[in-house]
Amino acid sequence: MRRRNLKLISAESILVSALIFNACNHQERAFATGVGVGVIAASVYSYPHYYGHPYYYFDGRYYYGGYYRDGFYYYKGQRFRNGHYYHRGYRYHHGHRYRARVGHYGYYQNRKQYDNRHRYR
Repeated sequence: MRRRNLKLISAESILVSALIFNACNHQERAFATGVGVGVIAASVYSYPHYYGHPYYYFDGRYYYGGYYRDGFYYYKGQRFRNGHYYHRGYRYHHGHRYRARVGHYGYYQNRKQYDNRHRYR
């Protein structure tokens, strides 16, 4: 996992460097640096961003990507334990599987439910 991330980061840095130092104007430079930063941090959100995809909810953040195994969630070289992993209508927490309930532990099936989250408490 770390080797893959290292390859992606080095490829992004080469691309950004090539775009910055090859007579780009100011707008192109800003775009190139933004692309490099956006690709690295694009998988963590403060609200559910993708519905119908597996994600991990921990400390008010939604993590997309990574994988869940043996009660732990692995994401970009880090190991999480106390959050909730959601996949196909089930919630996984500390290695146990539960039916996911809308409005509990960061689970919402669509944007409308998230916007009306105060009704589910």
